[in-house]
Amino acid sequence: MTNQNLENEQTSNKKSELKALSFIIFILFPALSIAFVSTYGFIIWMIQAFGGVVAH
Repeated sequence: MTNQNLENEQTSNKKSELKALSFIIFILFPALSIAFVSTYGFIIWMIQAFGGVVAH
């Protein structure tokens, strides 16, 4: 391989890694956070709906 081919491959690898990182940071993590919080809230809601509110 020539030096230019290696540079092009490294540049494309960096771009794909940045795209993957951006996807994880801006789409995957927020979506998972919303899903986990929503699921937890739904579980608590169902426990209170069928079991009654827990007295302190």
